[in-house]
Amino acid sequence: MQRFYWFLFAVILVVARFALLGALYFFDSPTGGALVADWNRFLWHTWFADIGFIMAFTLVFALVSLLLQRYADSVRNRGLKILKIVSVVVAGLYLLACGTDDEVMRWMNQRLTFSFIGTYMNATSDMGLVMSVFKGGAFHFLFTFFLVVGFTVAVAVYSCKMDLRRVFEKPLGKKPLVALGLVILLAVLGCTSHMWFNPSHRRWPRIKPVAYVLTEEVLQSFESVNPPEDYREGILALGGDPDAEYPFWHWAGGDSATAAAAERQSLEAFKNRDFANRPDIVLFNIESLRAWTSDMRIDANCNRFPHLCALAKSGAYFPNAHSVGYPSIEGFLGIMTGVVSHPRSALLYSYPNTRLRSIADVLKDAGYYRVVLCGGDPKFDNELVWQQKWFDYNEFKPENDNDVAMARRFAELYKERPANTPLFFHWMSRSMHIPFTLPEDMGETPKTSEDAYLRAEAYMDSAIGIVMDAVKNGPRAQSTLFVLTGDHAYPNNAQTMESDRLGKINEGETWVSLMFAGPGIEPRVDSRPVSQGDISKSILNYLDLDVSNHFMGRALLNNSGNYSPVYSFRQNDIAMREDSLAFFATMDNAELASVRAIAYDAAQTLEHPVEGYTAGATVQVDSARLARATNAMRAAARAWEYTVNKNRVMP
Repeated sequence: MQRFYWFLFAVILVVARFALLGALYFFDSPTGGALVADWNRFLWHTWFADIGFIMAFTLVFALVSLLLQRYADSVRNRGLKILKIVSVVVAGLYLLACGTDDEVMRWMNQRLTFSFIGTYMNATSDMGLVMSVFKGGAFHFLFTFFLVVGFTVAVAVYSCKMDLRRVFEKPLGKKPLVALGLVILLAVLGCTSHMWFNPSHRRWPRIKPVAYVLTEEVLQSFESVNPPEDYREGILALGGDPDAEYPFWHWAGGDSATAAAAERQSLEAFKNRDFANRPDIVLFNIESLRAWTSDMRIDANCNRFPHLCALAKSGAYFPNAHSVGYPSIEGFLGIMTGVVSHPRSALLYSYPNTRLRSIADVLKDAGYYRVVLCGGDPKFDNELVWQQKWFDYNEFKPENDNDVAMARRFAELYKERPANTPLFFHWMSRSMHIPFTLPEDMGETPKTSEDAYLRAEAYMDSAIGIVMDAVKNGPRAQSTLFVLTGDHAYPNNAQTMESDRLGKINEGETWVSLMFAGPGIEPRVDSRPVSQGDISKSILNYLDLDVSNHFMGRALLNNSGNYSPVYSFRQNDIAMREDSLAFFATMDNAELASVRAIAYDAAQTLEHPVEGYTAGATVQVDSARLARATNAMRAAARAWEYTVNKNRVMP
């Protein structure tokens, strides 16, 4: 047994990884169904790739232990003891990373990255939300935890009972050589499996060992020294000027030389308007807003959610709106700054020194008092620093951690507002966060995720009604612009199983509603694809302010022409919506994009308004157009990545 120490060490880890993968693929996902449509396409390749990595680092430990045999007994014995400790720690950390990565995949369709870790490093600040998520998946969380701990203990016990000094004390015999050869063979085959084991550009990013993911993220941080070869094409695809140092910066008045004077003149003219003509802005940022369930073109949904319906029917309603990314901090980025997400990382966390001008910065210069009210602790995903930067007053209180309580708090703050000062109020809901837990007095959470979500949305809708009534009964009823959108969506069971074909940024993650209602806005329904990144420019245009900005979106309220494509990015995945088509591609391969129809039959959702919607049908597109679209998508992602990395969003 001593001669096979490292081989058996690796075997324990291989068995542990198989157990974890079984828990990942054979148990239901948080949406209530299977994580993937066909586990057979994933489990074996995932396991084999992990076997390769496990065998590779085990081989390194074996070689180090062999080298230590050459030293004097005192050095050798101490070195082998340290090596055993290090190998057990590495094994435990690897299993912990694998288990955590699996849980992140289950709940967020995302890999464990340093950007993710940094974004949620303060997640326990909101223990109420953490505990509700934990309770929603307690069995799986605990099962994964015990698998990780159990196999780590098994490795430690095995290591303690074995004497490394005896592994190489005699010349290797036939059987130990066969075992060593098998380790080398599996290391080589496993580490190259993505090139020959039924290779798939969609599957590999999802199943590659978590160590690869973390290493690649570090290496990518050293890239983008020079602009990508298709930089010009990418900037044009995103609507920027590739010849400008700051390709998305728009100067007030259209001229950098006179921009300061033009902006000052515009802001002063706005401040000199009658108070009634400087409207308040109430922005509803709704957690996990699924547009297909909130489609106000469907009478049944209007009956379920009367206040959302009233808002949609009283103004400009865009049912086909998309978030710029996922999760919530990415939605916050798109809404507040009018830019798309970073293609690989969480921009507001990974690039905190990026120069950005938010719509709140503009409104401050225009004389607005800015308030943000949160149902969840903003430290949870590192939003606090941005809320403090962009608002005059930010508030989170644990007692207001549900939408109705937060709506009542809105009414209190609304009455306390400064007199004769327009108000920008950003209301960030929480009650529709998975697992859709409401206050105890609302009773038990329904057993099915569909019923739980519908109940949570109805609860959120009632809170919207409280806010709207507070405004309606106040002095600014005729001078308030309402804006409503979602931070992102949340995939149903069918969409979860589609993610292996469409990637991590499909409609299930991005499809939200967008509504504008206020003085001068004629009621209409606009079904063209739009983005939450259009909000900042639309507000700017609505207020008729001419200020320098980097808002990449469109002014939606007076735009009757053709809209440019809508982009979303997430962890190397790209989505582009154009006309009635949705294109899905990844950054780092040469395969053509997948194409689906955006339009869907509303009757799909009548019986099951949450689970009834699935991804649009596959569409065959002219090969030339598909090649152009795919190239433009990758060029756009690379160009934007370079722009952010080089801090060239604004001067």
